[in-house]
Amino acid sequence: MNYRIKYQVYLTTDNLLDKEIIVKNKPNELIAKVSLEDYLKKKHGDSFIRLFINDCREDYLSSTFMDLFGGMFGWK
Repeated sequence: MNYRIKYQVYLTTDNLLDKEIIVKNKPNELIAKVSLEDYLKKKHGDSFIRLFINDCREDYLSSTFMDLFGGMFGWK
């Protein structure tokens, strides 16, 4: 499943507000959120303070296209 997550990241250097990302190919919402946090920790390093998730929803449109075209052409 793919999940569309709206979030805020708090950094020691700056606050990044109202970001949105699609986390792909995760079995459930919790794993998608944890994967996002791991990604942001790697991306921002020591300046990462905390992640605040505003909204997390299954992204049916991208999941549908991945099922239709991903299965057909072997993309995943």
